[in-house]
Amino acid sequence: MTDEHEPDGDLYVLWHARHLAVEQDERVIHLDEDGTIHLDEEEWRIIGIYPGQAVAERQREISRKLPGFRDEPDCFKIAPVTVDESLWNEGFVTVHSDGPRRDS
Repeated sequence: MTDEHEPDGDLYVLWHARHLAVEQDERVIHLDEDGTIHLDEEEWRIIGIYPGQAVAERQREISRKLPGFRDEPDCFKIAPVTVDESLWNEGFVTVHSDGPRRDS
């Protein structure tokens, strides 16, 4: 019997996307036609980091009922992460109205 809090090799981050873009017809698009989270002007929040996917999934179900998250119950993402691994090695680019520029 294994402990549900014993890591299975990776840790899992539970994210939530809050969509900010409102279409001309006043709709907010949460999911694309293929069922994936719509990526256009969203804020991502980390709910927590968990020792196993099952623990993260259980927390997602709890979070879906909470204020601020229940309006977008399908906008959660669970992703495995590795400890001690740099993920932003190249910096990032901000897209401005006059085109992309590398931040310095």
